[in-house]
Amino acid sequence: MNFTFPPLIYSFFLILGTLISISSSSLFGMWMGLEVNLMSFIPLIINLENNKKSSEAAIKYFLVQAVASAVVIFSSLFFFLFNGTFVSLGFNLVFTLSLLIKLGMAPLHFWFPEVIEGLNWVNSMVLLTWQKISPLVILSLFFNPQILIFGSLASAVVGAVSGFNQTSFRKILAFSSISHLGWMGSLMYLNKSLWIDYYFVYVLTSFIICLSFWFFSLNYFSQLCLMKDLKKKFMVFINMLSLGGLPPLLGFFPKWTAMMVLMSNIPVLMILIASSLVTLYFYTRMCFSTFTLFIQNLLWFHLESLEKKFYLLSFFTFISLIGIFPFSFFSI
Repeated sequence: MNFTFPPLIYSFFLILGTLISISSSSLFGMWMGLEVNLMSFIPLIINLENNKKSSEAAIKYFLVQAVASAVVIFSSLFFFLFNGTFVSLGFNLVFTLSLLIKLGMAPLHFWFPEVIEGLNWVNSMVLLTWQKISPLVILSLFFNPQILIFGSLASAVVGAVSGFNQTSFRKILAFSSISHLGWMGSLMYLNKSLWIDYYFVYVLTSFIICLSFWFFSLNYFSQLCLMKDLKKKFMVFINMLSLGGLPPLLGFFPKWTAMMVLMSNIPVLMILIASSLVTLYFYTRMCFSTFTLFIQNLLWFHLESLEKKFYLLSFFTFISLIGIFPFSFFSI
C-alpha cells in the first residue's frame, strides 16, 4: 500500500499555515495560520510504524501548542476590546509569553527537549527550523520589550548550561536551538529585521547537522564514539562546531553580525557571548572525547567506494567551512 500521498497533503498544509500567518494583516489571520500549521504537523509526528515515542511526543506537542494558541487568540481579543488601556498592556505581556511557549524559549522551554526526543530526524529538522517561522514573525510585530529581553537572556543561559549532561543528539540540538533563540530575541529587541539574517544561517547549519545525523543513523553520543570512520566523525564535528558558532565557520557569521549590533548594549552582549563559549566548550569536549578515548583506525582514505550520501554531506560540510567568506560580503 502506498503511503506517500497523505504526508504530501500534510506538508502542503504545514507550509500553507505558515504562509497564512506571515502574510496576514490581522491577528485573527495569524492565529488561524498557527492553527493550520499545528494541525498539519501532528500527523507528521505520528509515523506509520506506530511508535510509542512519537505518539507521546505528538500528544505533548498538541497540548502545549493548543494552550498557547488559545492564549494568543484570547489576548488578541482583549487587546482590541481594551485598546490603549492598562488592561491591553497586561494582555500584551500575556501575548508575548504565549509566543515564547510556542517557540520553546526559556523559562517556558520545558516541553521542547521532551518532544524532539520522540521524533525522527526529518520531523526534528522541521521542528527546529520551519515551525519557528510563524511565532518569530508574529513576535517581531507584537512583543513586550521587558518580557522579550528576559526570555532571550534566559534562553541563552539555559540552552548553554542544560546541554552539559546530555548524551542524546536530539536534546543537544534542542538546547542549542533554545540558545540560538536567545540571540534572535536579543536582535529582535534592538533591530526588528536583522534577526531574519541570523535565522537563515541557523536554518542552514541546523539542516546540515540534522542531515549528517540522519545519514549516519546517529542518535546518541556513544554511537558516534564507536564509529571507526574518521571522515564521518570529522564532518559531524565540523558541522556541530559551526552550529555552536566557532570562528571562522559559517555559524560564526550571524553571531559576528549580532555582536556588531549589540555593541550598544554591553551587558546583554556579555551574557550572550558567555553562553556561546559554554556551548562551544561542551561541543569541543565531545570532539576530544570521541577522537581520543577510543582506538580508531587512523587511515583516512579507504579502498571501499564512497556513497552518494557521503559526497552530499561533504559538499554541505565544505559550505560550513568556507561559508563565512561569501556571506561576509553581504554585510559590507
